[in-house]
Amino acid sequence: MKHIVTLVTLLFLAVGSAEARAPRIGETVATFTLQDLSGKKVDTARFKGKTTVLFFWNNLCGCTEQMIALKPFVAARQGRSLVFVAVNEGQGRAIAERVITANQLPYEALLDTDLEVGRNQFGIKVLPTIFIIDKLGVLREKLIGVVDTKKLESIIQRYL
Repeated sequence: MKHIVTLVTLLFLAVGSAEARAPRIGETVATFTLQDLSGKKVDTARFKGKTTVLFFWNNLCGCTEQMIALKPFVAARQGRSLVFVAVNEGQGRAIAERVITANQLPYEALLDTDLEVGRNQFGIKVLPTIFIIDKLGVLREKLIGVVDTKKLESIIQRYL
């Protein structure tokens, strides 16, 4: 009986420790590499030195409307002090590309088709989930669900 309890305890600990812990406010966010819409691998380490918004989305969550609403705000700041990264969760290139190009969204678009980054590195359970990372790579905000666009713009502006 003692061996069974020990085995069950070890199994429980192994399963629990296999689940990745999402970054917390004030922690440095680990970089990751995903493919963009053209198939090129993009390492997020290259965004260090700029405020980075990671917007995890798919076209089934109401996320598209928010990305469209943010377009003028992001376009005015993209490249200088802001990088806005639209990370498509669990959909193929065709769907993500259709949304991005049809709406002429000025975002760095990455594909997390197997949900490896979103689920395992960032602990995402709801879309959209938005992470705002400062110029030093530190997580400053985590927003879950659709946020009022003006409020989101104001939050992003704090870190520019």
